[in-house]
Amino acid sequence: MAEYHFVISVQKPLPHGGFAMGDWSSRITPEPGWSRQDTFDAIRTEFAKRYPEIGRACVTFFSLEPNQL
Repeated sequence: MAEYHFVISVQKPLPHGGFAMGDWSSRITPEPGWSRQDTFDAIRTEFAKRYPEIGRACVTFFSLEPNQL
């Protein structure tokens, strides 16, 4: 399978006003047979593990592109 580059950005309202925001950019090689949705779910799950305070926030941006120019 080919390697892909992704960017995911999230936003979450804070209890006393304002927002927490975060993003993550990296590479992933999807497992054989994975769909785009499967890949998104895997990225989202790993994001939540790495950044638990905002891991399940609302996704405001997601990009998944082949990592080859």
